[in-house]
Amino acid sequence: MTIGVSAFGVRSSRLWRCLLRVSGFAVLSLPVSPTAEVRAAGERPAAPATVVEAARVLDPRALPLAEGAEPPQYRNVAGFSYRAAGAVTGVFAFHRKQLTDRSWSESPGGFVSDQSANGTFTRDGFSVSLTVFPAGKPGTVSVLLTNHGNVDLNSLPVPPGVKPFFGGPVSASFLTETPVAKAADGCRTSLLAKGWQPYGSAGDTQFFKQNAVRLAVRVSSAPAQGGKTVIDYSTTLMSVDLPAPADADGLQYADATTQLLFDTKTSAADVAGFYRTALAAAGWAATTAAPVKVGFKDALIFRNPQKDMLTLEVYKVADKNRVSLKHQSAAEVADVERRLDAKAEQRAMAKNKPTPRLSLSLPRGATDVERTKTRIEFKVASGKAKAVVAAWRTSFATDGWKEDVTVLEDVAGSLSFTKGGQRLTVVYADTGVVPAEITVQAAGFEFDGPDIKP
Repeated sequence: MTIGVSAFGVRSSRLWRCLLRVSGFAVLSLPVSPTAEVRAAGERPAAPATVVEAARVLDPRALPLAEGAEPPQYRNVAGFSYRAAGAVTGVFAFHRKQLTDRSWSESPGGFVSDQSANGTFTRDGFSVSLTVFPAGKPGTVSVLLTNHGNVDLNSLPVPPGVKPFFGGPVSASFLTETPVAKAADGCRTSLLAKGWQPYGSAGDTQFFKQNAVRLAVRVSSAPAQGGKTVIDYSTTLMSVDLPAPADADGLQYADATTQLLFDTKTSAADVAGFYRTALAAAGWAATTAAPVKVGFKDALIFRNPQKDMLTLEVYKVADKNRVSLKHQSAAEVADVERRLDAKAEQRAMAKNKPTPRLSLSLPRGATDVERTKTRIEFKVASGKAKAVVAAWRTSFATDGWKEDVTVLEDVAGSLSFTKGGQRLTVVYADTGVVPAEITVQAAGFEFDGPDIKP
């Protein structure tokens, strides 16, 4: 079963409060991961980079955005995406200068015009691509910066009999006479032997991961190549290194949401055990001894010394467990907490705020009066209802009520009035044969008066 990645958004107050309360929220004395050590300046990573190694070479979170920039769709170690007011050429030149001023070299093959611009830049074995193109709104552009990591694609293992077809800093292609299915199996076997871990698939593309670099391997029939098979390799950096067990089914990862999703037949307890072990090497520690039951999910929070947070959720779907692992930075966690605190304060203020009240005078001769705090029902003599309501209508207008709906007939009527967040509704029926009935309903306030029933 393939799991679609959904927008994660801000978690519910109940889930956050429950998990953060049992977690103690902060873990201040966790062991520092050996892989998190920063290499000496100028030293090139010997393997696919970790997040820390990539951030040392370029951290897009520290790059200023172009003038007139809107809040980014995402902005992390792996890149950013945002919109800004301006022209394609001007915004591209702004970011190109940023990169070249930081010792990044622009590779041949870039393209710049008024309609679109793209370029690739390299430094210390890393490659980043920069793309700028018009956005939907006139006078605005979309900007996309992507870090492709530090893997030399032409040095990656390939099956026997494969020949180079195309090579560049962010993609490489190879041709082979081997059928597509067999070539795909050969790529998988070769990559596993070199330490690459399976990391999901989509159509004819397989994904693999090593440290924080994600490798896409697409194997397909090569057009206009006499029935040969083409193998395409490309990489992107992951802004967070999220491991997955070997039996993960339908695995999908989205860096924009920093969330990993997959299905597994492994028990919830064993999934939690896997992550306790796998994450410990990177400096993460669980904040509770066992997962916490939140609704129908088993949830476990991990924290690192930087106070980032990983939320693991496991829940049953058919005969499998569905697993979600979501990363949030310390800044994101703090922002969510601020929002929850603000909402809680608003609710407390609304709860303590006195309820508005309205004194409504009933007409002389009213009978069979039934009252509650928000509803009044009574009867008047036949043929008198319309006049009673008309008098109220004038009074309500004087008191600042706005009339929204009006049906005022001799035999029946319905009127609605609003003021601020309050609503007052009047309905009557007067057949001219029996006493007329009038009902007044309050919303957002209460009626004053005697004989109020609870």
